[in-house]
Order: sequence, then C-alpha cells, then structure tokens
Amino acid sequence: MKQEKQEKIVISRYESKYLIPESLAAEIREYIRPVCSPDSNIGPDGRYTVNNLYFDTPEMRFYYDTKYKRFNRFKPRVRYYGEKPDGFLWLELKHKVQTVTWKTRQRLPVEEWETLFDGGNAEHEGCRRITIQDSFEEAVNRYGASPIVHVRYIREPYVSDLENYCRITFDRRLSFRLARGSYNLMAGDEFLFYDDAVSADYPEDESPIILEIKTETNIPVWVIRLIQRFDLQRRGFSKYCNALDRCMAETGTPGRICAMM
Repeated sequence: MKQEKQEKIVISRYESKYLIPESLAAEIREYIRPVCSPDSNIGPDGRYTVNNLYFDTPEMRFYYDTKYKRFNRFKPRVRYYGEKPDGFLWLELKHKVQTVTWKTRQRLPVEEWETLFDGGNAEHEGCRRITIQDSFEEAVNRYGASPIVHVRYIREPYVSDLENYCRITFDRRLSFRLARGSYNLMAGDEFLFYDDAVSADYPEDESPIILEIKTETNIPVWVIRLIQRFDLQRRGFSKYCNALDRCMAETGTPGRICAMM
C-alpha cells in the first residue's frame, strides 16, 4: 500500500435483521420518532445509496462461511456512498462471532484506489486466521481474494437520541452486478434487482424491506419493546450471499461465477 494509512476504526455491535412490508416500515418509523433522528448524512429524500464491492477467494470461502454460518467468520469489502465514488472509499473487514459483529474500516482517498494493489494479490498462504488487528489489504492478500460482486441498495437510516450507538435502517431496491475480478468501481454492467419476493424467499407478493437494528451488545429497553410491539421475527439475510444465490440460480453453479472472476 503506497499511501499513508488512515486511522483504523473498530466498531463492535449486535445486529439483527428482519424482512418487513412497506406498510410496517411506516408504522415503525412513526414508533421510533420520539427516540430517533434521521442520520445526518442523508439526502433530501431522507435516504442515501450504499455500494459494497465484495471480495472472495476463487473457491468462494467467504460466501460459504457466511452461507453456512461458520461460528467465527469475516469478509472483506469496499464501501462508498452515492451513485459514484466521491472523495473517499471505506476499506472494511466485517467479522462475526456468533451474534456479535465487529467491523474495522479505514478511509482511503478515491484517487489512491487504483494503486492499492499495484504489487498484485499474494497467493493464498494458508496461515493464521484474520483478526480485528489485521487490515483489509492483509486479509485480501493472505487469502488471494479479488472482487466478485458489487451490491447496491437504498438506505433510510435513523440514529438513537438516547444511546451512544444505536441505528435503525430500512434497506430497499437491492441490486447487484458481477465484478468479474475487476477493481473498476464504475464498471458498465447493468445492475440486476434481487429484492423481489421470490429471491428474498418472502411469503408476501411484494418486495420486502430489510430492517436492520444495530446496537451495542447491551440492547436498550426501547429496542426490545419495539421488537415485541411489532412481533418482529429475526431472520438471517446476507446481501452478499443472496446476490450470489440469485446469480447461481441463473448461471447454474458456483464454478460459473468463479470462472467470470
């Protein structure tokens, strides 16, 4: 990595996801209004666009670790906000141990992205596992990972006015494109939507909204009451895995996806 490293941020939190209809999102939004405010980074419509470029190994190790809920797992990704990168990117490693998530992120000026891996990715070394002390580049190089899929969605975010950290987000319009091993963040491939009821395995006829509740490991009482009030049923939903699942349904096998990398 040629540029001077930015300070690494480590976030520890408890996450839960729920699939809900649009009508319930409106009720929950009204319910949390007394204790939450819109995120300060939203656009004029109260939302913003999230882009995640996910990396994986040729054998799709991170996909399978997530899909089959390996007890201790992680995945590397690059995140930016808006329709195109503007100013900087976030290099992220998202770790999960049972129900607790740690996310490490470093900010990178967007103009330095193209030179980040000038030396190429190292071959898979098969050595010690990645920890939160490691960087995004170390994880990518150690496992020989490369870009596999670019996921985009629209987020409506709220933050608690009472706690140091608590976020309620509503995610809509999930879409993806295969990255095919390219580091180009603005590749020309069309994005395909995969938030329909069939792809999401949702029992209703409409596309569900992904409700995410992120708190410190001590869950606030008002969050517990929110879950009880709306009888929310927790459900695992990986935006990364579901995008590749949709792709596999169309291409046939994981090997076809790897061949595109």
